[in-house]
Amino acid sequence: MQILILGISLLFLFVLCLYPFGTLIGKIIFGSENISLMDLFTNSSTLTAVLNTLIISLGTAFLSTIIALLLSWPLTRTDLPGKKILRSLFCLPYAIPPFIGAIAWIYLANPQTGIINKLLGYSVLNIYSYTGLIWAMSGFFYTYILLSLLSALDRMDSSLEEAARLSGAGPLKVFFHISLPLVFPSFLSGILLVILASAASFGIPALIGNPARIYMITTKIFTLQKMGTMNGIYSGATLSLLLLGIAIIVLVINAVLLKKKFQVISGKTARPSLISLGNYKWPLFIIICMMLFFLLFLPLLAIAISAFSKLQGDISLSNFTIDNFIRIFSEVEETPRALLNSLKLGFVAASVATILGLFLSYLEQKTKIKGRSLISIIVAFPYATPGTVIALALIITFSSNIMGIPISLYNTLTLIGLAYIAKYLNFAVRTTGDGLQQIHDCLHEAARISGADWWTSIKTIWIPILTPSLVASFFLVFMPTFSELTMTILLTGPGLETLGTLLFQLQEYSDISGGGAAVLALFIVLVIAIINYTVKLISKGKYGL
Repeated sequence: MQILILGISLLFLFVLCLYPFGTLIGKIIFGSENISLMDLFTNSSTLTAVLNTLIISLGTAFLSTIIALLLSWPLTRTDLPGKKILRSLFCLPYAIPPFIGAIAWIYLANPQTGIINKLLGYSVLNIYSYTGLIWAMSGFFYTYILLSLLSALDRMDSSLEEAARLSGAGPLKVFFHISLPLVFPSFLSGILLVILASAASFGIPALIGNPARIYMITTKIFTLQKMGTMNGIYSGATLSLLLLGIAIIVLVINAVLLKKKFQVISGKTARPSLISLGNYKWPLFIIICMMLFFLLFLPLLAIAISAFSKLQGDISLSNFTIDNFIRIFSEVEETPRALLNSLKLGFVAASVATILGLFLSYLEQKTKIKGRSLISIIVAFPYATPGTVIALALIITFSSNIMGIPISLYNTLTLIGLAYIAKYLNFAVRTTGDGLQQIHDCLHEAARISGADWWTSIKTIWIPILTPSLVASFFLVFMPTFSELTMTILLTGPGLETLGTLLFQLQEYSDISGGGAAVLALFIVLVIAIINYTVKLISKGKYGL
């Protein structure tokens, strides 16, 4: 039983995390499709998309870095009031799908109907621009850097900071000359993740960039794939190799950075003494709250206003209505199907990923199989890989046969589910792995001596102890899959709508008033907030934001 289950787990790992990418590269290089790499990569529209991707990714990384640096010091090293709740709120955008933020800022800064422009009486802000794209992305991706900095600063020994302050250095000088250099590997890792996330993003470039004719690699790939021909799919897949190359480079550099450590002279690590802000406490608190308002509450408020509005941009009481909710949940025939598909896909993907993650973590931590340390690297690869690449790899791999078996999964929920599992299996392995580390091998030995076989030990000892980790793993996978867009938009077909694709279609194509998209966006945000709270409650604050 043990050999069978662990063998099946390794087979799934290979089929989901390695085989599709090998097939993608192999068919592009050695396939029969007549794709001219020179024509594709020297095409003016391709070069423009690459240049736009570079500009926007670097711009987003720059702005995200500024936001994260401004927040990390007061949230970790000062006596700022309400730090605990402020940290959670500033990190919450990490859990919200970025394309919902794009929709929110369209409601706020649309040059014709934007709420802010309407209030000011004339068009001041234009979200359909390079600046708008960078701002919308930074409003979500700054959390990658902030989370890295907060985690590193919390773990860092504060003795050198104390020594610098005793030597007369000011608080900001200590932060930039002592603290930041010590956590620089984590800081740079966060910046690289922002660059990768920006380059791989689809929802924001499609909703904000396309109307402004600012095309990025992901939207170019989407256009090629939706041509409806195998030539278009292979052209998109060939272009996706650029994103795959970026992902591999970032993954390697990130692994090197995380291994890099600074040694400091320290005794027993103590909690850092907080810097008293004195008269600056409340002015800084007001500034921090203003930042929170613009980064989180203003976009959410815009979605709420739009959801209850007859006409977008009008915030008068006479424009208030609940008709949008009635229309979306009772009249739009795709809504029940999209909700059911999202629930089914999320439940199945989260369940399979959690079970598979448990056995893979067991293989890595509780066995002596050679090469077991590669499991973490293999599951991290799809997570670091842009969703566009994963979707195209699965289409090419499973569109006609499965490892020689003539079965096609193209335009099926199964293929979407496999994409979700491959992308977020890393969450399950890391979460269940944390739980396994806390279980001593003596429990398994005691069960074996008492006559229990391996499967009985798993059922009666391991699973009961790991229940909090398993539940947290389930919800951590369910949360992003519930409204996933980047992979789903490429894999979906007639009758396969999900909440993510339906929301995208309402905003981009079919909802003239705009209120319907806001209703779905508000619903998704509420579900995510409830799931995040549940995860924090079950894991006692260890997981969640």
